[in-house]
Amino acid sequence: MASSFFVGGAGLGVWAANIPLIKASLALDEAGLGVVLMGVAVGCIAGMPLAGLLIPRLGPTRALTTASVMFAIALCGPPLAPSFASLTGAAFLLGAAFGVLDVSMNSHAAMVEKALARPIMSSIHAFFSIGALTGSAFGAALIWLGLGPLTGLILSSGALLALTAAAAPHMALPGVAGQKPGDTQIFRLPTLAVLGVGALTIAAFVIELGVIDWGAVLMIQATGASPAFAAFGLAAFSAAMAVGRLSGDWMVARVGPLGAVRLSGFGGALGLMIVAASSASWITLTGFAIAGFTMANVVPVLFSSSARLPGVAPAAGVAMAVTMAYGGGLFGPPLIGFAANAFGIQSAFTVLAVCALGIAVAVRRFIPPAAFLR
Repeated sequence: MASSFFVGGAGLGVWAANIPLIKASLALDEAGLGVVLMGVAVGCIAGMPLAGLLIPRLGPTRALTTASVMFAIALCGPPLAPSFASLTGAAFLLGAAFGVLDVSMNSHAAMVEKALARPIMSSIHAFFSIGALTGSAFGAALIWLGLGPLTGLILSSGALLALTAAAAPHMALPGVAGQKPGDTQIFRLPTLAVLGVGALTIAAFVIELGVIDWGAVLMIQATGASPAFAAFGLAAFSAAMAVGRLSGDWMVARVGPLGAVRLSGFGGALGLMIVAASSASWITLTGFAIAGFTMANVVPVLFSSSARLPGVAPAAGVAMAVTMAYGGGLFGPPLIGFAANAFGIQSAFTVLAVCALGIAVAVRRFIPPAAFLR
């Protein structure tokens, strides 16, 4: 199961590292890139209902393997696109594949967490961050070696397909209910409690995906960093997030889920304000690291709480929270592009800092106390 989180993170990481080069190859401005990223957002939303069809028919484990393969193959599309229109279409397919993957892996993780009767969501999400770090570092290394997006993304796709093939026989876990076809019914109308979790996860996803898609662009435009060094800005964010998630279950045990989310929101706001205010590449890099470490556990804790909402089945709660998070959160990067085009990229990142502060302030009101019981 952890391999699927790694595949998702690594794929997004290597895609993000190559965004500036793909942008330059088609001479796109910030608004044009925003439209391409909107294609990813719309595709992701379109793909999530497909996961709702695949999981009951194939079972969560086979659906998860299928989704991982789809996502790895879809990575090859954007660098092959010869025009703005075809790039937007390829971005849509990439987003759709990731939408299927994300619902599948989080629903499966919720089932495993329930069966184990202990928190694992932060630790399992660490593999997504480790994957993003690996993908962004691999992408940066290939850029430094002079290889273009096509070569980098095809090599990455092959590696992720090989990992998926190796992990597939071990995906089903003994003693975990809901792993057979027909066992899981995931989509239903969201309750008010689900809407509360969804609102906060939207804000968290706007931050995380905003940094992934626009962090390298900000490093280049605001600090004058080279494309290779700019890719390490995302690597710093992802590495810090991985460390934060690996220690996340310990942190939640010490200060509680509510305290963890509040501390994360305040710390994330600090790191993102550093990014928005700095013109020095190393200071900006530090801001990304602070934001990554402090925001690391917001999404895992919120997804975990969605599996414990009163009157909602764990897998259904997680699936609805994931769908809402991406349904709103994936529109963040395109909107950042439009804001950057109008006001500048650093001003757009100030909005991300406000989102982090909003999470810290609103979490107590938006999520029922029962969802935070240990």
